[in-house]
Amino acid sequence: MRVFVDKKREAQEKLQRVLEEERHDIPKLISSLKKLMQEDPYYLESYVYLAEILENEGHIKEAEEILIDALNKAMELIKDEDGNLPDRLEWKYETNRHIIKAILEAGIMFWEVGDVDRALEVLKMLYKLDPEDPVGVRYYILAILEGMGFEEFELTFGKNGGYDTESLEKWFENHKEKLEEFIED
Repeated sequence: MRVFVDKKREAQEKLQRVLEEERHDIPKLISSLKKLMQEDPYYLESYVYLAEILENEGHIKEAEEILIDALNKAMELIKDEDGNLPDRLEWKYETNRHIIKAILEAGIMFWEVGDVDRALEVLKMLYKLDPEDPVGVRYYILAILEGMGFEEFELTFGKNGGYDTESLEKWFENHKEKLEEFIED
């Protein structure tokens, strides 16, 4: 079994400093994030933050392109020389979290723009890489299979900047057979 564990990256510490020091100056923050992406094109959390900021600033297309770029970089990073995915890419390794976030955000972005086939493909891949699923990919997959849009999912289960885990879990338990069938395909 091939388990991917990324190396510790200097860009992680730099990103935290940039976010802390420049959070109130959006143009400067955008510039600094782009610089970090050039310094380490494979530290993907910079892409995730930049895409979020650009989306909030109304630059939707640019945000989408950045997430697609992050997804492509994630695949370059985790695939072996023959182009095979690892058997596991686990959240429990802190150095993997930037990769998982980038893949997850790309999957959600595809869902948001209505490309549900691509969203399901990306999210299913992520789920299979870490079936313990500490980030809750299973909920997004099931919501898509149930015909929910992302906005509807957020309105239904969103609570205080996160999710109402009690109602989300109850809903999941009532519909999980559909997810299990999809994952087995």
